[in-house]
Amino acid sequence: MATNRFILGALEATVNPGFVLIMSMWYTSAEQPLRLEIYYCTNGIATMFGGLIGYAVGHINSGLPKWMYVFIIFGSISTAWGIVSLLVLPDLPSTAKFLTERERLIAVNRVASNRQGVKNHHFSKHQAWQTVKDPKTWILFVMATGAQVPNSALTSFASIIVKSFGFDTLGTQYMQIPGGAVQFLALITGGFVCTKWPNNTRCATMIFANSVCILGAGLLVGLPTNNKWGRMVALWLCYFQGLGFSMSLTMVSSNVAGYTKKQLTGAILFTGYCVGNIIGPQTFLDKEARTYPINSPQ
Repeated sequence: MATNRFILGALEATVNPGFVLIMSMWYTSAEQPLRLEIYYCTNGIATMFGGLIGYAVGHINSGLPKWMYVFIIFGSISTAWGIVSLLVLPDLPSTAKFLTERERLIAVNRVASNRQGVKNHHFSKHQAWQTVKDPKTWILFVMATGAQVPNSALTSFASIIVKSFGFDTLGTQYMQIPGGAVQFLALITGGFVCTKWPNNTRCATMIFANSVCILGAGLLVGLPTNNKWGRMVALWLCYFQGLGFSMSLTMVSSNVAGYTKKQLTGAILFTGYCVGNIIGPQTFLDKEARTYPINSPQ
């Protein structure tokens, strides 16, 4: 199981960096925030409905063990859509079969204003060295690591946290729906704001989103245990974190020039993402169950 999970993670690791690169090839810098948030808000949709679907699948009482059906169903959908994407998604605007020759030229010229280079197969040592020396690279790394420590704990243990508030098994699933809705609306709204007012709004949006997340975490820790609904709302506010992190992706897609540098910066950012996701679940210690006082109130 551990080996299988490692392979899944290794393959999945290409998805977000790949999307950041593709987006920079198709959209201007001003257009990218909303497009990226539309892509990233699917995490909120998955939070809203994934748990309920898993709960429904868990009521299959024939054939294979219940947990296997979850992986078979979702894995089959992912594999099928991956094949569709491989066949349909163009590598570059200049090779898009659904565009005419004139439309391809327009698509290429549109993003030429970004002045960030286009896809190539040449690894630039100069740009690699620039990536290492650029302080923004490591700022993004630290931001990604710090953001994912609480986020990974939240996503991995959300059901356990909700259950500790006094909800039953089904309640732990449907009470996460509002949290997914908060994440969905926050991402779409943030993307719209940064597209409508593109000048210097991305960092302000990140600060606002992270501040709301910090407020939610503070309330989650500070509210008394008998205030079940107050703590539930506080947990939902923590889902603002997705907006703060996703905005950092637009920094890579629109602010980093040079194809090699863009690739490496994205890879370093997502390395921080993975480091944070490794650290986060370790803060929930078995000996502290059921309340986990390091992460939540006594």
